[in-house]
Amino acid sequence: MLYFTLSLTLYLIYKFLYTTFLYPRFFSPLHNIPGPPLGDPIFGQPARYREADLHEIAAAALPGFARHISLFPSLRLAVKRVRITTRHRASAAEGQTLWALRQFLPEVPVPEVYGWRRDGDMLFVFMELIEGETLHNGWKELSEHEKAQLCAQLRRCGANNHFTFRLKESLWAVFLPFPDPEAFYEFLMQMPSSERDTAHNLGLPHLPYDSPIVFTHGDLSFSNIMITPRSAPGPARVLAIIDWEQSGWMPDFWEYCKPRIWMMSLPEEETGDMIKKLPEIMGEVPEEVFMAYATYVQSYGGF
Repeated sequence: MLYFTLSLTLYLIYKFLYTTFLYPRFFSPLHNIPGPPLGDPIFGQPARYREADLHEIAAAALPGFARHISLFPSLRLAVKRVRITTRHRASAAEGQTLWALRQFLPEVPVPEVYGWRRDGDMLFVFMELIEGETLHNGWKELSEHEKAQLCAQLRRCGANNHFTFRLKESLWAVFLPFPDPEAFYEFLMQMPSSERDTAHNLGLPHLPYDSPIVFTHGDLSFSNIMITPRSAPGPARVLAIIDWEQSGWMPDFWEYCKPRIWMMSLPEEETGDMIKKLPEIMGEVPEEVFMAYATYVQSYGGF
């Protein structure tokens, strides 16, 4: 009986991770979901779309925030598509994370996920289109008062929340987070890198071993924060945090260090006082910790 129960559990997990998931409230006959020129709907019977078909699907939509996202404003739909390669193990983990966040942490604003499906070497995630602008693009137009309000809202709505649930992309992955920072650092040291010894010798001694392991977005740059457009009435507010593809269990300083590295790579006239505002959202991080993190980023080619 125990063997049967375990086998059934593993089978259900496998089905949840690797097969189509549809949200019936959205995928109903009332919605005309766009499909390839051959007439097969994206969510019809499994098909092997040609490259030309995918280009036509993308061309039917407005350009998204990246080449791999298509926007369908009339449906309030965004479609994220990722090609599975030997370097990129695309999975439904982002869609699962969005679904779980809305179920268990409703105070964290994220797009509603409608479904995901893997077809051949392509993964599609269908989600709510957030009609706003990125905090990165709108930052310069904000007053100091508006910036302070947005930073406070982000801090309240999830920048420091500890998420206690995670769906892994592999059936055989460990479902629990790292027990402590040392286990996390040891995991990083297993990653192939020509500069691994440099990272170990220069960065590791300065990384804290008492930081709690928390669930983080993993790439909380201002370009992944959607706010109300300037044309909207009332004060600016956060609409959603998008792009959870890199989310996972990491030391709590990770969420501060990652966007700071990204901002430092941009021209100062573009970022302005963004870096100065990061502690208002994510808390203070000692400079030696950030420099140790930067050593890891340089050694591994970026996170």
